[in-house]
Amino acid sequence: MAHGFDHGHIKSKDPRKLAQWWADTFDAKLLPETGSGEVLFCPVEIDGFKINISSPSTAEAAQMDEGIVTGNFGLEHLGLTTDDLDADLATLREQGLRIFDVRETPTMRMAFVETPENVRLEIIQHLA
Repeated sequence: MAHGFDHGHIKSKDPRKLAQWWADTFDAKLLPETGSGEVLFCPVEIDGFKINISSPSTAEAAQMDEGIVTGNFGLEHLGLTTDDLDADLATLREQGLRIFDVRETPTMRMAFVETPENVRLEIIQHLA
């Protein structure tokens, strides 16, 4: 039996705005929007990885909270690679986003960032 990874999914109060943030900040490709009843899907793609960004249905919205970005059970974070962590962190700081953990190992530098809509993002720069 063969398997492949299809997508990650982020629920958003404003999926168009959040999709545009991913495009502006990380050069994500905006994919065609689709709708499914009251739910709007605004997917993006980064390096072949698709992130579905959608609004919640009315029923889902009534049960949702703001999320906890500092860590939780379940999906813990998304991870991106970069060739210039310092430049990315400068951009994110200019946007007023919280960078809450920066680390370095012998093989990589990494930082965890609170993105819009409280998604925990790890940005990794592999060292030569």
